[in-house]
Amino acid sequence: MGHQIPRRTLFRTASGLAVAGALGGTLAACAGGTGAGSRSDKLTMTWWGSDDRHAAYKKALAQFREKHPDIGIQETYQGYDGYFDKFNTNIAGGSAPDLLQMDTALVAQYARKGVLASLDSYVGKSLDLTGFSKTLLAAGTVDGKLYGVPSGIGVNQLTVNRSGLEKLGLKYPDPEWTWADLRKTAQDVYKKSGGKTYGVDDGGGSTLQCFEIFAREKGQQFFSGDGKKLGFTADTLQEWWEYWAQMRRTHACPPPAVTSAAHNDLTKNAVVIGKALFTFDSGVYGAGGSITDAQLDFLPTPQGDFSGAREGNFVNGGVLLSATRASKRVAESVQIMDFFAQDPTAIKDMRLLRGIPPTQKARSLISAGLNDTDKRNMATADYISRRVSKATDALPAPVPPPQGADQIWDLLFQSNLAVAFGKKSIKAQLGEFFDQAAGILAK
Repeated sequence: MGHQIPRRTLFRTASGLAVAGALGGTLAACAGGTGAGSRSDKLTMTWWGSDDRHAAYKKALAQFREKHPDIGIQETYQGYDGYFDKFNTNIAGGSAPDLLQMDTALVAQYARKGVLASLDSYVGKSLDLTGFSKTLLAAGTVDGKLYGVPSGIGVNQLTVNRSGLEKLGLKYPDPEWTWADLRKTAQDVYKKSGGKTYGVDDGGGSTLQCFEIFAREKGQQFFSGDGKKLGFTADTLQEWWEYWAQMRRTHACPPPAVTSAAHNDLTKNAVVIGKALFTFDSGVYGAGGSITDAQLDFLPTPQGDFSGAREGNFVNGGVLLSATRASKRVAESVQIMDFFAQDPTAIKDMRLLRGIPPTQKARSLISAGLNDTDKRNMATADYISRRVSKATDALPAPVPPPQGADQIWDLLFQSNLAVAFGKKSIKAQLGEFFDQAAGILAK
């Protein structure tokens, strides 16, 4: 399958997921059907993903139909590219699906437009969310109402070429490492490799896996609670860009040409092409497997090493299952949501294909069938989620991103690149970034 993934997809859940790669590459649309209006005798369900995810959904839904022969299901599925364009077209034409896989980065926009059905009246009745944490459910909650059931735990972490690190004789970092530790380790990689390999890809323009965590460590969210403005200060972004400018000067991260080439193309990621040993781009390893032959491992995003630093990581909901408000089959859609949330056969069929399973019950059910890399991935996610749940100073999980968030995420990436190429000074780019971001959010 292809591995070119839109940058916003990698940033989503929204977001900086440990399983961002599970969201699938650029695949051709599969199956037939046009939505709720085409087959009145069947519930219509749609999702995006890889071929492996398609097969798992189909297998699980076949099991559901055996248990509920009175509920027919018409399935449509495709890659991420064009998925929401098609959804919007279906909404406009009155043929929206009854049940759909929803992006945590977009749930707020669709909920506030009245497209999605509230699920609260079903919770504790036909929708069993036992084992789902409040923090996790926040990923599908908009303005106090639940509009989507999270499929898994998404956390922010680095993917590591562990075999490459061991060949250089370098110690594997402690999971409680800091930004200073990352800088030291990355510099050591460059020195030990004789200048052949950089430590980590340039994170100056990475949002969720990188900068958002740094801002949260300073007690600042990426977006304000109402989504109408940025939640972090210019001083915080300046400090961030200065950190990465030093990383480039000391060869701890690659030059901007490598960073630019990898934009929207995982096959050119610094770890994949052997130019670095650490990456913030978790799409390098996901439900479709690895796109590098290196032995991979995973580490939490570094912690703040300044006075008053808070826990910056957070847990989000992988992808969501949502029902459309106009559907006449919301109750039946909820039964399917409940099936994927709690049924052992569905949990085993989906494995890690929609993220690290959201409950301890689900994680225990699939653990025996995982390969070593999957086990390391899940163990790191477990470690981070436990740490976040114990933290007394952590900010609430971010609100669902507002309209225009994708433009701002890309603006951050391009702004860092402008500084890296020497086209703009950090201070000049700061002013431009905040001016443009304010204009985007004001629309």
